[in-house]
Amino acid sequence: MKRFLSVFLISALTGFCALAQQPIYLFPEFMPGSISFRGFDRSEKVLMNIDAAGQRVLYIKGDTIMELTNGAAMESLVINGKTFVMKNGLLCEQLAFQADTMYINWKFKKVNTGSVGALGAATQNKVDVLWTNLEADTPAEGVGRYYQMGAHVTEIWERKSDNTYFFTAGGKEYKAKRLKDLYKAFPEQTPQLKAYVREKKFTMENAQQALAVISYLKSLLTN
Repeated sequence: MKRFLSVFLISALTGFCALAQQPIYLFPEFMPGSISFRGFDRSEKVLMNIDAAGQRVLYIKGDTIMELTNGAAMESLVINGKTFVMKNGLLCEQLAFQADTMYINWKFKKVNTGSVGALGAATQNKVDVLWTNLEADTPAEGVGRYYQMGAHVTEIWERKSDNTYFFTAGGKEYKAKRLKDLYKAFPEQTPQLKAYVREKKFTMENAQQALAVISYLKSLLTN
């Protein structure tokens, strides 16, 4: 049985080289983590990170970055003390939120904000990319700047959040990506919610601001 378990866990971590697709990492570096699989008591410990652009779990095997290819068998994974589970087919961070459980599917997209030519002149011209360096910042900030360099032009990109939030309100679970999702789901609270967002200048693209908006919405439902 122990031998079978070991073989299963090893095969569960079998993936393919993930370098072909450029990732945008959720964490600034690969960190110690553990993966638990359904039906098994023990977990596998590896160095892991999450590609929030490609929605992939990546891990280090030897000197190679590999992709976890059978997420359906995964029960949960823990990276740097943060717990992730599958929710409605999405890999989500699970966290406590106002006596309830919230799930965040971290997803980043890159937006081109222009380029800098060889002499420092700004341009909107695009070039083929040769290399990418992602500046480390926390996922909750939602926006990070990184650069893609061509032979003569450096492109400037911004990392913006395209997260999905699952939360409970009034005993019912809701899913939201945009403010309009909240307005549609809670029409009676929409005027107050719009006023709050306008005053605070909050958006759902910033995770901390999104949590503040949802927290305020829940307070309106309990008053």
